[in-house]
Amino acid sequence: MVEVFIGGWEGAASAIRFKKADDLVKVDTPDIVTEAEYREFWIAVDHNEVRVGKGGEWEPLMQAPIPEPFEITHYGYSTGWGATGWWKFLNDRVLNTEDCLTYNFEPVYGDSISFSVACSNDAHLALASGPEETTPMYEIFIGGWENQHSAIRLNKDGKGTGDDMAKVETPDVVCTEEERKFLVSFRNGQIKVGYKDTDPFLEWTDPEPWKITHVGYCTGWGATGKWRLDI
Repeated sequence: MVEVFIGGWEGAASAIRFKKADDLVKVDTPDIVTEAEYREFWIAVDHNEVRVGKGGEWEPLMQAPIPEPFEITHYGYSTGWGATGWWKFLNDRVLNTEDCLTYNFEPVYGDSISFSVACSNDAHLALASGPEETTPMYEIFIGGWENQHSAIRLNKDGKGTGDDMAKVETPDVVCTEEERKFLVSFRNGQIKVGYKDTDPFLEWTDPEPWKITHVGYCTGWGATGKWRLDI
């Protein structure tokens, strides 16, 4: 088990601990939490590394490799040592999209996102360097072309056009009646798309990658969508 302590040691420090033993890393973080307001944090666990940071800041305040990598499937949360807490988790939200092809953007702090979506066709994602459509930008179309194909597009001109760098047949990959779970990773420009817990069915590597800080999501071409994002 990996434990993350934020505002421990009487609010003065934060740490990452492994197997309830020694701290992998411990840093000074005076007054990092307060009962007066909600403060946003993120935890990214990928490539056998844990990174922890503040919402809106992409540089982690602490990070550490996991000495004995294992599959992480659940997270727990608690307060103690005299503290009570009020929590909000962003992945608890249900997000709805209309048939309009307008991206809704969220910050992303790791190099992968998992999500579920229920729609008839055309679940679209944008990987961008800001909270809006940027130049350049990666677009991922899942269940496009009447739910028969999926593609990765590189948009270089900011005009909503670009080249499909990879396109594969994916008949009936999305469904209105079922929230299907997907995983998208984008480490060092290597973009992979697939159902969660399976091998990717679509991938492409950009030889000139850039830093991705936000993900956009939308539906269109006759489809509306119901989404749950774990970012």
